[in-house]
Amino acid sequence: MLTLLATSLIALSVPAADGPCPRGVVDQLDGLYRWQVQQMDNSDDPATALSGQRQRFTPSLFRLLMEARQLTPARDGRFIDFDVFSNTQVATYGAKVKGCSAEKGDSIKAEVAVDVGLRGQSSGIPQRLLYELNKGNTGSWRINNITYLDGTVFQLRSFLQQLIEPTP
Repeated sequence: MLTLLATSLIALSVPAADGPCPRGVVDQLDGLYRWQVQQMDNSDDPATALSGQRQRFTPSLFRLLMEARQLTPARDGRFIDFDVFSNTQVATYGAKVKGCSAEKGDSIKAEVAVDVGLRGQSSGIPQRLLYELNKGNTGSWRINNITYLDGTVFQLRSFLQQLIEPTP
């Protein structure tokens, strides 16, 4: 019951994308999903492939992603069992940035609709993700967190922290 209440409260506190996104935000997210779609046909190690995308993420989120991607069920008893950029276990065909809402300081939230499906076909029902991006000293936007809005609402950063360092 408390989990359901917490999930509902998180969903209510997620702001709707109420305006256009800065070009730098759209460029970062479009680039991430161009890479993601290319990865679907690639058999490279996921952690190695992600290394080339380092500049898209804040250093702390990138570190968490890399540590979590190195976990294995046989050795660690846990691992990432879904695609963090779609919140699914199916193929990604593309994504569209729907809009942004300004947060505090140099932070912005961008709503993204991710096109996913099976057997080379889109499901026609996009997955909704809310990206938090921070503007760095150089003026570039970097992904700091992802909130998954469909199903059970949760955030990538806290999920990764619990996966890497589970509490007994």
